[in-house]
Amino acid sequence: MNKIMHGIVLVLFGGACWFVSLLLRLPEMVVQRGHQLPAFSRLCMALGPMLLMGLAIVAAGYCLWVWIRKVENRGSWVAFLATTMASLVIVLLPIMIAMYLPLIDAINQLRAN
Repeated sequence: MNKIMHGIVLVLFGGACWFVSLLLRLPEMVVQRGHQLPAFSRLCMALGPMLLMGLAIVAAGYCLWVWIRKVENRGSWVAFLATTMASLVIVLLPIMIAMYLPLIDAINQLRAN
């Protein structure tokens, strides 16, 4: 049962990483013509997908290690769930800021015109 739950957590974590990497495309949709994205948004858009892919690869490697290991004292799937979700939240916080910076800039530009 522990191996199955590790697999389910891995699938959910992979889906969440994919969704967050799709969120990184939103700032390009908000920016107006003639304006550039803020530097922090560009940095997050450049590094975010690679970081999320790295997290997913590390999680998959850990799951493979749990599945292959013959030891009866395996790590709990609850600890794996907590670790993956905590890492996702830590990565998601700067990404949310990077997404809202162009939106705030676009609203300010509309108000100025």
